Amino acid sequence: MKKIIAFLLVFAMLVCFSACGGSNEVTVEDIQSRGVLKVGVKDSLIGMGYLDPATGEYSGLEIDIARKIAEEMGVEVEFLVVTPTTRLQMIDSGDIDISLSNFTITEERKMSYHFSAPYYTDAVGVMVLKDSGITSLSDLNGKTVGVTMSSTSAQSLKDYLGEGYELSFDEFDDHAGIKLALSAGAIDAHCVDTVVLSSFMDDTTVILDERFAAQPFGVVSKLSNTQLNDYVDGLIDKWISDGTIDSLREANGLLPSFEG
Repeated sequence: MKKIIAFLLVFAMLVCFSACGGSNEVTVEDIQSRGVLKVGVKDSLIGMGYLDPATGEYSGLEIDIARKIAEEMGVEVEFLVVTPTTRLQMIDSGDIDISLSNFTITEERKMSYHFSAPYYTDAVGVMVLKDSGITSLSDLNGKTVGVTMSSTSAQSLKDYLGEGYELSFDEFDDHAGIKLALSAGAIDAHCVDTVVLSSFMDDTTVILDERFAAQPFGVVSKLSNTQLNDYVDGLIDKWISDGTIDSLREANGLLPSFEG
């Protein structure tokens, strides 16, 4: 009797898990019923994802693409600001449906999250203080470079320089923190995609001429949201083919995608 009761309890738990948490796919229809597409974006990258503090308006290539996806669905769009350390957490938790936040596509990341085809390809660059004496990447030997947590930039820089270079990396939660550390002299360089570096330029800094390591950006979402993923993939593919995304890129003042 005890065995039967135990079996029934286990069976009931499995049924509950299946009904309540085992299948939590978000579909296009779910978003349409809700009336809002929740999108994770950056708010400090001019030309990509930028929130104007004076007007409260978002602008940039990623903002425009998000708006077009929502328009195709027939829903409103809600922008939620993400950082390199929060965007995956917010996808996992369902706080956002998709993220357009200059997130680089890698084979390792594709094992855990879905990425659309790249809507823009940037390259990694390095920013230093003008009076640092650093004029090329080779001058970084023995220096300390600031990167964000979970960033691919550190490995890209090491791969590009190759053997014989000694670099130290300090990890930060965001790029604003890296810029402050650079200005204070706590680090020697700031390494990330050049669209990010451009947003933190001022009259004390310079971006070194050398760019390297193509960084393709894709729309990120949960692997389990297969129908939503297919829908977004179809839109991105269409807008790449018909020139829509290229027109949006030009309108936002971005350079053509990196092809180095």
